[in-house]
Amino acid sequence: MKELEKMVRDRLTWDNTIDESQIEVSVNDEIATLKGCVSTYPEKITAEIETQLVPGIKSVVNDIEVKFMESNEIPSDQDVREAMFCLLEANSEIVSNDVQVSVNKGNVILEGVVDSYWKSEKIQKMTSQITGVLSVLNKISIIPKEKISDEDIAKNLIISMQNSVRIEASKVDVKVEDGIVTLSGTLLSMSEYDAVKEIVKLTKGVIDIKDNLKWILQYDTT
Repeated sequence: MKELEKMVRDRLTWDNTIDESQIEVSVNDEIATLKGCVSTYPEKITAEIETQLVPGIKSVVNDIEVKFMESNEIPSDQDVREAMFCLLEANSEIVSNDVQVSVNKGNVILEGVVDSYWKSEKIQKMTSQITGVLSVLNKISIIPKEKISDEDIAKNLIISMQNSVRIEASKVDVKVEDGIVTLSGTLLSMSEYDAVKEIVKLTKGVIDIKDNLKWILQYDTT
Protein backbone atom coordinates (compact mmCIF):
# COMPACT_ATOMS: atom_id res chain seq x y z
CA MET A 1 0.00 0.00 0.00
CA LYS A 2 3.00 2.30 0.48
CA GLU A 3 3.54 2.24 -3.28
CA LEU A 4 -0.06 3.30 -3.89
CA GLU A 5 0.28 6.08 -1.31
CA LYS A 6 3.38 7.34 -3.14
CA MET A 7 1.55 7.22 -6.48
CA VAL A 8 -1.33 9.27 -5.02
CA ARG A 9 1.06 11.84 -3.53
CA ASP A 10 2.92 12.09 -6.82
CA ARG A 11 -0.36 12.53 -8.63
CA LEU A 12 -1.40 15.38 -6.31
CA THR A 13 2.03 16.98 -6.72
CA TRP A 14 1.71 16.72 -10.49
CA ASP A 15 -1.46 18.88 -10.42
CA ASN A 16 -0.36 22.46 -9.74
CA THR A 17 -3.88 23.53 -8.70
CA ILE A 18 -3.46 21.51 -5.50
CA ASP A 19 -1.34 22.36 -2.47
CA GLU A 20 -0.38 18.76 -1.71
CA SER A 21 1.65 19.81 1.34
CA GLN A 22 -1.63 20.33 3.22
CA ILE A 23 -3.06 16.88 2.36
CA GLU A 24 -2.42 13.60 4.18
CA VAL A 25 -2.78 10.39 2.15
CA SER A 26 -3.33 6.87 3.44
CA VAL A 27 -4.30 3.74 1.50
CA ASN A 28 -5.84 0.61 2.98
CA ASP A 29 -7.26 -2.21 0.87
CA GLU A 30 -6.99 -0.02 -2.25
CA ILE A 31 -9.20 2.60 -0.60
CA ALA A 32 -7.50 6.00 -0.36
CA THR A 33 -8.31 8.39 2.49
CA LEU A 34 -7.51 12.08 2.11
CA LYS A 35 -7.24 14.35 5.16
CA GLY A 36 -5.99 17.85 5.82
CA CYS A 37 -7.07 21.36 4.85
CA VAL A 38 -7.37 23.31 1.61
CA SER A 39 -8.52 26.85 0.95
CA THR A 40 -11.26 26.19 -1.65
CA TYR A 41 -13.91 23.58 -2.36
CA PRO A 42 -12.75 23.08 -5.99
CA GLU A 43 -9.29 22.17 -4.66
CA LYS A 44 -10.87 19.53 -2.41
CA ILE A 45 -12.81 18.00 -5.31
CA THR A 46 -9.81 18.12 -7.65
CA ALA A 47 -7.74 16.21 -5.09
CA GLU A 48 -10.41 13.51 -4.98
CA ILE A 49 -10.65 13.28 -8.77
CA GLU A 50 -6.88 13.04 -9.19
CA THR A 51 -6.73 10.29 -6.56
CA GLN A 52 -9.47 8.32 -8.28
CA LEU A 53 -7.42 8.33 -11.47
CA VAL A 54 -4.46 6.51 -9.88
CA PRO A 55 -4.39 2.89 -11.10
CA GLY A 56 -5.06 0.50 -8.22
CA ILE A 57 -7.28 2.90 -6.27
CA LYS A 58 -10.81 1.51 -6.04
CA SER A 59 -12.45 4.34 -4.09
CA VAL A 60 -11.67 7.56 -2.23
CA VAL A 61 -12.76 8.79 1.20
CA ASN A 62 -12.45 12.57 1.05
CA ASP A 63 -12.14 13.94 4.60
CA ILE A 64 -10.34 17.12 3.52
CA GLU A 65 -11.66 20.26 5.25
CA VAL A 66 -12.16 23.56 3.45
CA LYS A 67 -10.92 26.52 5.45
CA PHE A 68 -10.92 29.94 3.85
CA MET A 69 -7.90 32.17 4.32
CA GLU A 70 -8.43 34.68 7.13
CA SER A 71 -7.64 37.57 4.76
CA ASN A 72 -10.62 36.64 2.56
CA GLU A 73 -14.09 37.99 3.23
CA ILE A 74 -16.38 34.98 3.48
CA PRO A 75 -19.65 35.42 1.53
CA SER A 76 -22.90 34.91 3.41
CA ASP A 77 -25.25 32.04 2.59
CA GLN A 78 -27.53 34.54 0.86
CA ASP A 79 -24.60 35.74 -1.26
CA VAL A 80 -23.86 32.16 -2.29
CA ARG A 81 -27.50 31.49 -3.15
CA GLU A 82 -27.82 34.69 -5.20
CA ALA A 83 -24.58 33.92 -7.06
CA MET A 84 -25.90 30.45 -7.87
CA PHE A 85 -29.13 31.75 -9.38
CA CYS A 86 -27.26 34.40 -11.36
CA LEU A 87 -25.24 31.60 -12.95
CA LEU A 88 -28.36 29.52 -13.63
CA GLU A 89 -30.25 32.41 -15.19
CA ALA A 90 -27.26 33.20 -17.40
CA ASN A 91 -27.21 29.63 -18.70
CA SER A 92 -29.81 29.24 -21.43
CA GLU A 93 -29.48 25.44 -21.45
CA ILE A 94 -30.84 25.10 -17.91
CA VAL A 95 -34.21 26.31 -16.61
CA SER A 96 -33.45 27.91 -13.26
CA ASN A 97 -36.95 27.17 -11.94
CA ASP A 98 -36.14 23.45 -12.19
CA VAL A 99 -33.48 23.75 -9.51
CA GLN A 100 -33.86 24.43 -5.79
CA VAL A 101 -30.83 25.63 -3.84
CA SER A 102 -30.47 25.70 -0.07
CA VAL A 103 -27.35 26.95 1.72
CA ASN A 104 -26.41 26.48 5.37
CA LYS A 105 -23.04 27.83 6.52
CA GLY A 106 -21.57 27.31 3.07
CA ASN A 107 -22.97 23.79 2.67
CA VAL A 108 -25.14 23.64 -0.45
CA ILE A 109 -27.94 21.18 -1.22
CA LEU A 110 -29.17 21.01 -4.81
CA GLU A 111 -32.63 19.59 -5.52
CA GLY A 112 -35.08 19.57 -8.41
CA VAL A 113 -35.45 17.78 -11.74
CA VAL A 114 -33.50 18.00 -15.02
CA ASP A 115 -33.80 15.89 -18.16
CA SER A 116 -30.12 15.04 -18.75
CA TYR A 117 -27.18 13.75 -16.75
CA TRP A 118 -24.84 16.44 -18.09
CA LYS A 119 -27.15 19.18 -16.81
CA SER A 120 -27.03 17.82 -13.25
CA GLU A 121 -23.25 17.58 -13.42
CA LYS A 122 -22.91 21.08 -14.88
CA ILE A 123 -25.07 22.58 -12.12
CA GLN A 124 -22.95 20.84 -9.49
CA LYS A 125 -19.73 22.06 -11.10
CA MET A 126 -21.05 25.63 -11.34
CA THR A 127 -21.98 25.52 -7.65
CA SER A 128 -18.59 24.19 -6.58
CA GLN A 129 -16.84 27.18 -8.21
CA ILE A 130 -18.73 29.78 -6.16
CA THR A 131 -16.64 31.47 -3.47
CA GLY A 132 -17.99 30.60 -0.03
CA VAL A 133 -19.11 27.07 -0.88
CA LEU A 134 -17.76 24.41 1.50
CA SER A 135 -19.60 21.37 0.22
CA VAL A 136 -22.20 20.39 -2.39
CA LEU A 137 -24.81 17.65 -2.01
CA ASN A 138 -26.39 16.95 -5.39
CA LYS A 139 -29.90 15.51 -4.95
CA ILE A 140 -31.14 16.58 -8.38
CA SER A 141 -33.28 13.90 -10.07
CA ILE A 142 -32.73 13.07 -13.73
CA ILE A 143 -35.91 12.30 -15.66
CA PRO A 144 -35.41 12.14 -19.45
CA LYS A 145 -38.07 13.78 -21.62
CA GLU A 146 -38.49 10.59 -23.62
CA LYS A 147 -38.18 6.96 -22.59
CA ILE A 148 -35.15 5.31 -24.14
CA SER A 149 -34.57 1.59 -23.62
CA ASP A 150 -31.41 0.32 -21.96
CA GLU A 151 -30.60 -1.55 -25.18
CA ASP A 152 -30.78 1.64 -27.24
CA ILE A 153 -28.67 3.57 -24.71
CA ALA A 154 -25.99 0.87 -24.82
CA LYS A 155 -26.14 0.74 -28.63
CA ASN A 156 -25.80 4.51 -28.95
CA LEU A 157 -22.85 4.54 -26.54
CA ILE A 158 -20.99 1.80 -28.37
CA ILE A 159 -21.55 3.41 -31.79
CA SER A 160 -20.37 6.81 -30.48
CA MET A 161 -17.22 5.24 -29.04
CA GLN A 162 -16.53 3.32 -32.24
CA ASN A 163 -16.82 6.57 -34.20
CA SER A 164 -14.40 8.42 -31.92
CA VAL A 165 -10.75 8.61 -33.03
CA ARG A 166 -9.78 9.05 -29.37
CA ILE A 167 -11.27 5.78 -28.11
CA GLU A 168 -10.45 2.12 -28.66
CA ALA A 169 -14.02 0.95 -28.18
CA SER A 170 -13.09 -2.72 -27.76
CA LYS A 171 -11.37 -1.80 -24.47
CA VAL A 172 -14.60 -0.49 -22.91
CA ASP A 173 -17.31 -2.74 -21.48
CA VAL A 174 -20.73 -1.05 -21.31
CA LYS A 175 -23.74 -2.27 -19.34
CA VAL A 176 -27.00 -0.34 -18.90
CA GLU A 177 -29.75 -1.07 -16.40
CA ASP A 178 -32.66 1.31 -15.77
CA GLY A 179 -30.69 4.12 -17.40
CA ILE A 180 -27.66 3.57 -15.15
CA VAL A 181 -24.49 3.00 -17.18
CA THR A 182 -21.72 0.80 -15.77
CA LEU A 183 -18.32 1.23 -17.41
CA SER A 184 -15.39 -1.12 -17.00
CA GLY A 185 -12.13 -1.85 -18.79
CA THR A 186 -8.55 -0.55 -18.92
CA LEU A 187 -7.70 2.39 -21.17
CA LEU A 188 -4.35 3.57 -22.47
CA SER A 189 -4.50 7.23 -21.45
CA MET A 190 -6.32 9.84 -19.42
CA SER A 191 -7.46 11.55 -22.63
CA GLU A 192 -9.16 8.33 -23.72
CA TYR A 193 -10.79 8.06 -20.30
CA ASP A 194 -12.05 11.64 -20.56
CA ALA A 195 -13.43 10.97 -24.05
CA VAL A 196 -15.39 7.93 -22.86
CA LYS A 197 -16.86 9.78 -19.88
CA GLU A 198 -17.84 12.76 -22.05
CA ILE A 199 -19.75 10.53 -24.48
CA VAL A 200 -21.66 8.85 -21.66
CA LYS A 201 -22.55 12.14 -19.98
CA LEU A 202 -24.02 13.53 -23.21
CA THR A 203 -25.97 10.42 -24.25
CA LYS A 204 -29.75 10.69 -24.02
CA GLY A 205 -31.44 8.46 -21.46
CA VAL A 206 -28.47 8.19 -19.10
CA ILE A 207 -29.44 8.98 -15.50
CA ASP A 208 -26.30 7.86 -13.66
CA ILE A 209 -22.80 6.45 -14.23
CA LYS A 210 -20.97 3.73 -12.34
CA ASP A 211 -17.34 4.24 -13.28
CA ASN A 212 -15.14 1.15 -12.94
CA LEU A 213 -12.75 2.24 -15.69
CA LYS A 214 -9.00 2.17 -15.16
CA TRP A 215 -6.25 3.73 -17.19
CA ILE A 216 -2.55 3.09 -17.45
CA LEU A 217 -0.30 5.58 -15.70
CA GLN A 218 1.73 7.42 -18.33
CA TYR A 219 3.96 9.75 -16.31
CA ASP A 220 7.15 9.14 -14.36
CA THR A 221 6.66 8.93 -10.59
CA THR A 222 10.30 8.25 -9.70
